[in-house]
Order: sequence, then C-alpha cells, then structure tokens
Amino acid sequence: MARFNNILTGKYYMLFYIFVLSCILYILSQFYGTILISKLTILLDNRFTKNNTTYYYYRSSSYNKTKLEPNVFLYYHHATSGRNSSYPFISGDTFRAFSDYVYDETRTDNLSSVKYGEIVFVKTDMLSNFLTSSFESIREPFVLISHNSDYSAPGRYEKYLSDPKVLHWYASNLNVKNLQKISPIPIGLANTRWPQGNLDNITFAFKNHRKPWSQRTTFLYVNFAIGTNVAQRTKALSQASTIKDAQIVKEKITFETYLEQIGNSKFVLSPPGNGLDCHRTWEALLMDAVPIVLTSGLDPLFTKTRSIIIGDWSKLSYNFLSSFNFSLDNNYEPDVLYAHYWRETLFKYRKKTD
Repeated sequence: MARFNNILTGKYYMLFYIFVLSCILYILSQFYGTILISKLTILLDNRFTKNNTTYYYYRSSSYNKTKLEPNVFLYYHHATSGRNSSYPFISGDTFRAFSDYVYDETRTDNLSSVKYGEIVFVKTDMLSNFLTSSFESIREPFVLISHNSDYSAPGRYEKYLSDPKVLHWYASNLNVKNLQKISPIPIGLANTRWPQGNLDNITFAFKNHRKPWSQRTTFLYVNFAIGTNVAQRTKALSQASTIKDAQIVKEKITFETYLEQIGNSKFVLSPPGNGLDCHRTWEALLMDAVPIVLTSGLDPLFTKTRSIIIGDWSKLSYNFLSSFNFSLDNNYEPDVLYAHYWRETLFKYRKKTD
C-alpha cells in the first residue's frame, strides 16, 4: 500500500491522471457519439446529397408497407421541401420529382441537353409556352409528362403526337380515346404541399381504417362540392339520392374523418370536378373502396383498378351496384397507385429499339 501511495504521489502521478482522464473522455465520447449518430440518422431520413445537390426525402412514420426501395432517392430527383414527392404513392409532384427535366411555374430547365428517352415534366397549363419555345431546343426523342393542372390534354396540341421527337405523351386529365402515343396517368393524391396531401394522415388511415370490403357498413358514399362541375355533379347527386343506404355527406368534415369514412364504404361516387380526374377517385382506391366514374379518356387507366365505369349517371342504381361483389378482393392495391410502377413504365423508353 505504501508503495502504491508513493506511485500516486511520485513521478507516475501525471501518467495515472492522464490514463483516468482518457478513459472518462472515451466513455463520454461514445455516449454523445451515439446520440449524435441517432440525430443524424433522423436528419438523413429527410434529406440526402448526391452530386452536390440536396434532395428532400419524406417518409411517413406510420407507413409500414414493403414497397419502399433501397434507391429511394431516385424518386426525389427534383423534390424540394415545398414541392415534395408523395412516394411511395403517386401524385403530380411525384411524377415531377422523378422526371429528368421540369418546365413549370417554379423552374424552366435548359432542355437542349435532353437525351434519348429522358422525361420532361410540363405543367399542363404551360404547354403552350413549352411547345412554342423550349420544345424546339430539344434534339433527341423524349417522353412528355403533362400534369399538375385541371386542364385537359392534348387539346389543340394533338398534332405534336406525330412529331418524331415525342416518343410518348403521358397526360393527366386525358380527354381523348384511342390515340397513338398518348396515355392517361393518374391525378393521384393531392400534392404534399396541400393539407389533403399530408402523408402522415393518409398513411395512418391506410394502415388503420381500411376495413375488409365485406365488413363495410356504408354501401354508397357521396361527398363532393357541386360547384366545381354543376352539370355532372348535380346529375350524379340526384341519381345517388334514389339509392337506399347511400351516405350523402353535406356538412364539412376533416380530411381524417373523410378517409376513415371511405375506408368503411363499399362504393364511392366520384364525378368529374374542375378536371376529368379527381383526387377522390385515388383516395378511394387507396382505401380499398370502389370508385364510380364516368367514361372518359381515362378509361384505360381505370380498367387497371377496381373501379366501375359508367356511360351515364342514370345507370346508377342499387341493383346495379349490388351486382358487384368484391369480397374476395380484400386489400386490393392496383400497381397504378404507386410511384414504382410509373417510374418503371416511363423509364422503359430509354432503351432504343430497332
């Protein structure tokens, strides 16, 4: 003991002190390092950097499906905090985010460097500006997406379908049938910048409020504003009013309540509003309800889903709807609801064919 005390008070005291202090610092560094890494992990879940560009990444904490991909950043190429992707679901800004070039109210990319098969996203109501200016600077054949507007397509721009530079045109609110080189795409969910596009609310409802189709207690769900399309929506509402067990919602409810209600509905009436397509249709599909839509240029899209397409609202009746039984298709999720399907579909044009 005496010798040990001499060591502590002698020439080895400083070395012993340094050793103990180093141990304490090491323990503290491990502790705070763990906390720091944890915080960085949370931050990195929301953004990542590639090629000196920051991409904003949003994953809802309540989403529990397996459709998320290891290369998720591919779906956030043009995403920003204000114009985020709805990945893994589809929306206008999701199409925008995974495109190669953007031409909209927020940015007009230089399109002279477009390569064969690359995707150019154009806001539909800006097609006139795009086709009379930037279109001429594109030298290689490309894929066109028009979206993020209530405007229909192709309209008076149908002639561009014969231009060899347009490999294919994918349009929201497609208002023609049986044309070559143009296909409908979903309006999808509301963009994340809108309250109705809140992914936490949507994915919570997706996880918790989708009842098996056979256990749903609302036969037909009706909830829309007449003013966005008085002619069509008045007819649809009038016909729906003749159907027993129809739930016609007239008061204003929260978006969360609305999602819960369609998760308990078998059929959801979805007439066109400002545009041919409606977010309601895709919200219904996401919640495993069956939307009822009017025939249009969107028919090839809806035939890939569990939807009912009718030619006239007068066809709508209790007996007509009762003839459909989707009890064996509980939790049916069409691929067209998901960004992965659309990215694969649009990227196939990058391979030249002889």
